Amino acid sequence: MAYCRTTSRPCGTAAYGFGTWSEPSCVIGLAIVWFALAILFNSAPQVDKAVSSYFFVAMECGGAPVRTICGDFPAASIKLLKTLRRVLYALPMVAASIVVAIALRDLASGLRWNHERIRISTVALITLALGPGLLVNAYLKDFVGRPRPGDSVLFGGDQPFVAAAEWSNACYHNCSFISGEAAGIAWIICLLPLWPRHDRRKLFWLMLALVVLTDTLRVAFGRHYLSDVVLGSLSTLVVFAAIAWMCEILTVRFSPSPNNRT
Repeated sequence: MAYCRTTSRPCGTAAYGFGTWSEPSCVIGLAIVWFALAILFNSAPQVDKAVSSYFFVAMECGGAPVRTICGDFPAASIKLLKTLRRVLYALPMVAASIVVAIALRDLASGLRWNHERIRISTVALITLALGPGLLVNAYLKDFVGRPRPGDSVLFGGDQPFVAAAEWSNACYHNCSFISGEAAGIAWIICLLPLWPRHDRRKLFWLMLALVVLTDTLRVAFGRHYLSDVVLGSLSTLVVFAAIAWMCEILTVRFSPSPNNRT
């Protein structure tokens, strides 16, 4: 999509901008990857089972009647890891508060929709509400119905194992597919366009490390399968790219200035 971003600076010289995120190839590519991985995890459930089994420690059931598997996920009891999980859980909300504060400052200073930073902040906040908020926590987690690993008979629970992306009636509320925390922490990657272009690469690797750490803890605690966290993180990026794409198309289409196109 060849056009100049609506900014006061000449085309291609602005410090900010969605970049590749607003390209249709990015949206389509991320969506294809999401569905391809969903199909892969669904057709190869042994991947989820094997990864979760790595963090599960079996033990003698003692006098428990009918239960054939007993044990737990010991990482969930380690105080340091629990504290780290709480910090990572709060990080997206802290970041969102900072983005709101910056956006309000920009508005007070006279910046409006034709400035890239206002559009990026708005799209990022809409993504947080629609992606991790509405799509993941309000819809998929309750309606897909996949029990969490710790509740599955495979790991000492009493509910059946359900493959990824498979609708089930085994769980009715706050279920496993997909991970809300994985979707939330991946949102910090959506803030990259708010940084000057020359800082983005090193920040990306830091943000990716936080995403991987959060996702690993959710699996290690027995709260999610690998597919839950991978697809949860990717879902936020798909939503962000789609909204950024639509935002830039509408901005160019309805811009009053003819100089916004090339």
